[in-house]
Amino acid sequence: MGTAWIMGFFASALGTGFGGGFAWMLKGLHKKISTVYALCAGMLMGLLFLEMFPESIDMGGWIPLLFGIIVGWTLFQSLHQLMHKITIITGNPQKDVFVQTGVLLSLSIAVHNFPIGVAIGAADGSIISKEMMMTLAFHNIPEGIIIFTPLFLAGFRLVTWILCTLSIATPVAIGAVIGEFVGMGIPWLLAFMINIALSIIFMVTVKEIFKESVKKSSVVYSSLIGTIGFLVIYFYFSLL
Repeated sequence: MGTAWIMGFFASALGTGFGGGFAWMLKGLHKKISTVYALCAGMLMGLLFLEMFPESIDMGGWIPLLFGIIVGWTLFQSLHQLMHKITIITGNPQKDVFVQTGVLLSLSIAVHNFPIGVAIGAADGSIISKEMMMTLAFHNIPEGIIIFTPLFLAGFRLVTWILCTLSIATPVAIGAVIGEFVGMGIPWLLAFMINIALSIIFMVTVKEIFKESVKKSSVVYSSLIGTIGFLVIYFYFSLL
């Protein structure tokens, strides 16, 4: 067994835990939180469209990309429909909303981390595996912020932070172990798994991260900060 599972686990845990720390520091400072959301959304878009999607197309072509996007979109939509059917009761209506939001986002992100883990494990030792881990760490930071902000506002503290971080990172490790058995022997299958993960990351970026930034500021402000984040990744790759 390789090291992809543990590296993927730590990349996810690091990003999520760091995001939780941001959520604790920025709790109640909505304008700053919107800036972080928008900046991370822009950086994620840069990673996806400047590096990850082109790499996947080179590996498997356009057909795995198309089917991977369809499956990823379907999984994302199904999970969100399930989220709206769950009710949490604490005796405090406002706290109910905070708890439900945090729990359901945790579930959503844990589920979409699994195919990312499979892709990381299958590509173990390759350049794209390292890039996937960097993407994983990056996109788990804003997701950690989004998860932990409502939970902290509901009154949860350190133990919740640790447990949620572990629950979100564990599917990456499990997926990576499974992915190592797939290997690089079937490039189109690996590309398909990667595209499922990238599709879900894209949907989370747009519908949960960027949308949340717009709610707390405006479309113009979020787009401007997001563009800065995109340019940061562009110049980063230009200097490599």
